[in-house]
Formats: sequence, C-alpha cells, structure tokens
Amino acid sequence: MPDTQDSRQNHGRAGGRAAVALLVTLAGPVAYMLLLDNARLRASGAPAFGLMATGAALGLGAMWFDRRLRVRLAGVFNILFLGAFTYAFFWMMALPPSNVVAIGTSAPEFVLPDQDGKPVALADYKGAGPVLIVFYRGYW
Repeated sequence: MPDTQDSRQNHGRAGGRAAVALLVTLAGPVAYMLLLDNARLRASGAPAFGLMATGAALGLGAMWFDRRLRVRLAGVFNILFLGAFTYAFFWMMALPPSNVVAIGTSAPEFVLPDQDGKPVALADYKGAGPVLIVFYRGYW
C-alpha cells in the first residue's frame, strides 16, 4: 500500500490514541490512591477499574486502526496492566487465614488492655460465670 497523506494522518491519530490510552490506563491506580479515604470507592475500586477499562478499550481501538509495533505494544501494555491491577486488587483484598475458636470451646488465655488501658486477664474471671468480650473498632 503506498504511503499517502491520508494513511500517515491515520497513523498519527492511532499513535495519539495509543498515548491517550496509556495515560488513561495509568490514571486508574492514581485515582484509586487519591480516593482511598472513601470506603465505598476503596472497597469497589470502581473509578480505577473504569479508567483502566476505558484505557484498554482505547488501546485496542488504536491497535485496530494501526498495526505498527509501538501502537501494538501500547495496547498490549494496557491490557496487561489492567489484568495485573485486577489480580493485585483482589489478591490484596483477601483476608488472611485466621485461628478461629470454635463455638462451645474455651477461649485461650490472654491479657488485653481495657478501655482505660489497664491490663485485664481472662484467668481473673474463671469460675465467675460467662464472660462477654467486646472489641471496639476504632478510637472514640
């Protein structure tokens, strides 16, 4: 195919689309870090995934119109980066295994501070009846 003005212009547009796609894809994790204070957005990752999916779609579109190596590499990078972020997001969000005490068994011996910071041992309450343990989430 001869190199015409029109084909050079289309190559330039696709190259620009690939660059924009990279920027949009890389903006996803940045948006996630900036929105960490919002619990709902932190838990869902919706803005980050939305930006990264848009970047991947733009990269695929650029690859469709331009077969040059740098445009293909940019498109492949977008897809791989989206996959890596998705894997890391769900892998890091997984809770670690815990040692759960089965219902009906005795609790292990422990000493913890109370609301005033004084140490309280479970052994001090043995034989006095049932013990209710409350863990406060946060600092009031």
